[in-house]
Amino acid sequence: MVDVDVALTEAACATGFVLANFQEIDVGSDVTSTAAVNGTINSLVIIDKNDHGIQLDVLFSDKQTQPTLGTNNLIVSILDADADTIIGRVDSGATYVDLVDSKMVVPAAFSPIPFSTANGKLYVGVVNRGASTTWTAAAGITLRLGLTIE
Repeated sequence: MVDVDVALTEAACATGFVLANFQEIDVGSDVTSTAAVNGTINSLVIIDKNDHGIQLDVLFSDKQTQPTLGTNNLIVSILDADADTIIGRVDSGATYVDLVDSKMVVPAAFSPIPFSTANGKLYVGVVNRGASTTWTAAAGITLRLGLTIE
């Protein structure tokens, strides 16, 4: 299991806008690993500490260098070369469980997403697919990824 606190801009984010540009996930054997890593993304839990419960697209890339999805809180503006490195997408769905001050969702089952990264890093970005929403906490979303490393 790997937790990723998604870096959000504390501002309004409209439908189809970048909620969080691609950010790095180190999947190497230790924090300083830069070796090649192969594996699969098997599961995802989204914890929304802002308590919005908005439908999200979570995108994954295993590019050698960090790709760009676009600027937070603006329309997606990914370059073709970066789009070519997307290895998978998971739709959060809109059926969150209310935890009073937060919400969580376990997206519908998806086929494992294989990755092969030459530098020990994956990248994850998030697009808002729900209603326009103002985020109030810079780390308001945690993605809990279930990975298998080969």
